[in-house]
Amino acid sequence: MSTANYIQRVSDYCSQNKLKFTPNRAAVLAILHQHQQALSAYDILAKLQQQQQNTKPPTVYRALDFLLQYHFIQHIESSSRYIIGHQHAPFTPQPLLICTDCKSVTQIGLSESLKIELDQFAGQQGFKLHSQSYEFQGLCSGCQQGQVS
Repeated sequence: MSTANYIQRVSDYCSQNKLKFTPNRAAVLAILHQHQQALSAYDILAKLQQQQQNTKPPTVYRALDFLLQYHFIQHIESSSRYIIGHQHAPFTPQPLLICTDCKSVTQIGLSESLKIELDQFAGQQGFKLHSQSYEFQGLCSGCQQGQVS
């Protein structure tokens, strides 16, 4: 889907749900959609400053907060980067496979039975999960092949 179509879809969703989808929020989301890779807030700021020279960090952080709150993007805790969801917005945050060499990020589905099992295991430990952010680090297939010599 093109970035313009994606942004329009998010804009329509926000209108239907009475959410304020500002031009800055749209610009940040467009940057993430165009790059299709995990970016830091400062990576996003640098790209946004190419379009709007006087953009300051709080502008980006406010946009990211909104986009996170309504599940248009996902925060990668281990590297403080952001990635757009591969499903239609808004999406359910997915477990992530993170390559420690090339830093690529792949979202994967988690079966409902595994989610239930994790909740039950946590409950047996007297722990209640309220946020499921699963990040698995390792080597992607491309980096594994690069190591074979």
